Order: sequence, then structure tokens, then C-alpha cells
Amino acid sequence: MRILMSVTSWNATLVQAYLQEHDFLVTAASDGAEIFDSLNLLGRPVVILETDLPDLNWADCLKKLRRENRNMTILVLNSDTSETDQHHAFALGADDVIAPGMKGPEIAARIRAIMVRRSGFSGPNLNIGPLRLRMEERRAYWGPLRIELTPTQYNIFETICLASPYSVSKHVIMAELYGVEEGCEVLSINVFISNIRARLVAAGAPWNVIETVQSRGYRLSKLEPVEDLLHTPLGGSGLDLERRPAA
Repeated sequence: MRILMSVTSWNATLVQAYLQEHDFLVTAASDGAEIFDSLNLLGRPVVILETDLPDLNWADCLKKLRRENRNMTILVLNSDTSETDQHHAFALGADDVIAPGMKGPEIAARIRAIMVRRSGFSGPNLNIGPLRLRMEERRAYWGPLRIELTPTQYNIFETICLASPYSVSKHVIMAELYGVEEGCEVLSINVFISNIRARLVAAGAPWNVIETVQSRGYRLSKLEPVEDLLHTPLGGSGLDLERRPAA
């Protein structure tokens, strides 16, 4: 999950470190203007805005962000313990406020909860047909079998799942992985997707769980609910089945 945040204070530096420790991909901006410049290069990041920006008024920035990006997840990083800015932030459309001293696990849980709700799910355990995502653990399962994904593969797959039923463009995937830095060629995204499909198949899923949408990108295929699997304990790896010798 890509985070775009202003980092102009020690408090913001700590939050950035917390997020990276919890496997978020963070793009740091040196001021408010760089937040807006970076948005032109990134896909759909979570934005964290400090209340003590060195160049722009944070409230004006928040109003502009919300006006131009109605569905964007925006959090405000409060520079002090005063409730005035906190109340003002919510009134202007912030999804949440990070208070000084808030610990990493709570910040990570708040961000994931907002993203999940915005995507139409009710909690960090996503059940989409036989597919199950455990976002706090960063693990995916097909039925009871774990889908063995690398950290990069998981980031891509989570992005596609959270966007369901809509498609995700290759540009958004590249921005998710590399931020504003120079990343891979667009064609290599095809390789990432092919490898994820192979891991899905190894866990028993069909090859077309991730569909290619011509000229638009990728989306999760429609998966019918499987009630029995919701109560099946999560177990071993799909790759274990491939390595297990035939009886």
C-alpha cells in the first residue's frame, strides 16, 4: 500500500519509520507543494498531511485535496495535542487524525481499516469467494491453502483485490511499487502478474482469477461465495502440494 506523506518534522519522521516497519511503501514530500506534484505521478495513494507544513496552510491543502479527490484516503498528522486542529480536520473531510505519540501498530491498523471500508469491505479479513486476504498478516489464501507471494507480489495482489470490481491500470501498479522514483518497464508488470497467477494456480485457484482488461489493466474476476470455506481453518501452502511426492 503506497503512502504519500509530508515529512517536515521529527514527528513525521517517526511516523514514516513506523509505516515502513509495518510494510507500507512510503513516498516522502518535503512540503505541501510537493504533495500535489507527486500526486500527478502516483496512482491512488493514501495521503498523510502535517498541520505544520512549511509552505502552505494545511487546512487549505486538505480542502483542495478533498475537492479534487473525493475518494482519496486522507489523514492529518497533528503537530500538537490540541483538539482544535483535530476537529477542524474532520470538518474539512479528513478520514482520520494521527495524534502525537500514537504508536506504529495503531497507525497501521487505522490506515488499513479506512482503506478496507473505502473498498466496501467490513474488516481487515477480506473474504471474496474462496479467496481470503489477511491484511494485517499480509497473507493470502485460496480456501485453506496459503498463496505463497513475495512482498512485491502481495502488494500488487492486494491493490487489485481492494479495487475490485474495478480494474487497476499498469500505471497505478507501477506507482504503487515505485512511487515517484524510476521503476520498471511497463511490460515487466506483465511478468509480475504472470508470476502471481502461477502462485494462485499452485494453491488450487484457476488461472483467470486475475483478468486482463484490454487497454485498462487488471481486475479480480467475479468469485462466487463459498460458505463452507469461511469456516475452514487456514492451513498449509499451495507450493507444498507441488513439492509433495505422489502417493
